[in-house]
Amino acid sequence: MCTMRHRIVWMILVAVPLALITVAAGTAAAFPAARHIASAYWNMPDRLPALAGNSLVHFEPGAEDYAQDVSALLPAAIARIEAAQGRPFAHPVTVGVYATPEAYAAANASGVAGVVGVTAFGRVVLSPALNWPQHRRLPAILTHELSHAHLQGWMSTSAVIHVPNWFKEGLAVMVSGGGGAEFVDEQEARAAIERGERIVINDTGSFWNLSGVPFERAPAGATPSHQIVMAYRQAGMFVTWLHDSDAPGFARMMNAILDGRPFVEAVTAGYRQDVRSLWQKFAQSDAGGK
Repeated sequence: MCTMRHRIVWMILVAVPLALITVAAGTAAAFPAARHIASAYWNMPDRLPALAGNSLVHFEPGAEDYAQDVSALLPAAIARIEAAQGRPFAHPVTVGVYATPEAYAAANASGVAGVVGVTAFGRVVLSPALNWPQHRRLPAILTHELSHAHLQGWMSTSAVIHVPNWFKEGLAVMVSGGGGAEFVDEQEARAAIERGERIVINDTGSFWNLSGVPFERAPAGATPSHQIVMAYRQAGMFVTWLHDSDAPGFARMMNAILDGRPFVEAVTAGYRQDVRSLWQKFAQSDAGGK
């Protein structure tokens, strides 16, 4: 019983912040039911057959062609993440792909088949929707989730939690070329920033908010799904600006984050100023909409 409790808590701490929510699916619960977490543990993709040509890619029977597509995309996605995030992966990452919504929901920690990608227990789990009908999103979503797996590989559970959600998601959006934020473009996000509909730029994450990226003032009339994607787009734009405005500073910050240093210290190590001051500069720049 204690062992299972430990596994469930570990899953909550690591996997839940890294679920990627689609526009159609809406918001997954911040604290999924324990049965979904336990289900994800017992249905990790390692238990599925491995692709003959790539033992890191596992597939539900019926998804072998899908697994082949993922395998072909992996080298470029890994190279992109390692270049942007400043280190090789700490260890190889297993990727699971699914043929049926039922099997995928059992493995993705939320129990919701509409979530298109999750990083759980250090494994990337991908929805059958990315095989069809959302196949065009596969390269970006795979890269987005691998960004999360890269952080998990280098950092302790506690350190991952205490990195702000906006940064984790913004980094994944940046490195994937917009994965997870496809349904809100930069022009729309800039207009929202100008109206004061901006994400909260906090400097620490919390166990009490494992996945959300809140707004100072939520976009008027937006559905919860649209708010999530808007938040991802704004976060991605800010992280991109941090990278492009001072690449050496970004590299110093990333190195400190991957070493497990508190986010405040990492930002100071990179930029010699606090993150809210950096956000103000971003918001007043062309990238931020002014």
